[in-house]
Amino acid sequence: MSPSGKPGFVIKPLTIVLLVGAVVLLGAGIVYLVTPASQLPSIVPGHQAGSSHHHTTHALLMFILGGLCLVGAWFTTNPSSSPPDSPG
Repeated sequence: MSPSGKPGFVIKPLTIVLLVGAVVLLGAGIVYLVTPASQLPSIVPGHQAGSSHHHTTHALLMFILGGLCLVGAWFTTNPSSSPPDSPG
């Protein structure tokens, strides 16, 4: 426990990776949602020359994966496990 009596939280490298992944995936979801398929870069899945529709299914998948990354990041932060104070 911390000196204030509250458990401290440990942020692991995996937590940071999951948070960065969540930001990237949520950003990609927004791009899929607002950008027509013809204006997506050609290396992005879903690019279709001359198309004017949006890839809402791709956007939904990115939002779901981003949400899963956030949940995973939440589960990787846990209270620090310090030994309990001995009665004295």
